[in-house]
Amino acid sequence: MEGIAFLGIFIGIPLVIASIYRAHLQHIQLMKVLQLKAEANARMLDRFGSDAAFLEFLKSDAQQQMFDVKLPPQKVPAPYMRMLTAIQISFLLLAAGVACLYVRGFMFERDQQAFLFLGTMGVALGIGSLLSAAAAFVVARMWGTLQRNEANAHS
Repeated sequence: MEGIAFLGIFIGIPLVIASIYRAHLQHIQLMKVLQLKAEANARMLDRFGSDAAFLEFLKSDAQQQMFDVKLPPQKVPAPYMRMLTAIQISFLLLAAGVACLYVRGFMFERDQQAFLFLGTMGVALGIGSLLSAAAAFVVARMWGTLQRNEANAHS
């Protein structure tokens, strides 16, 4: 039981911290976009103020596009992100599995079986995730998705 708790801490805490950090970075990016949009709208309202034509513009559907917040486009195409995520997960699982198998030799005899099980599962899941990334790459190549995304990125 202590081995499972150790592994939960070993893998769980870094994963939680990484996801919180990623969400924080996305939040900062969104807040910058919203702040720039609000500043631009405030300057426009200050400049045009109570101009009748501007007030008519605000009542039209065109103003909806002006005040609509658009997030910056994703820099990396979706197939590449799926493959990269699967590869990252596979390396994380492989490292955790190998670490459990290595640490198993230093444990008491009753804990060795738990670390053998967790290490074997980590390595197996890591290899499965790596195979998943390879399969996504092969399928994306067969469907021509990667070539289309590369052409769109360069144009």
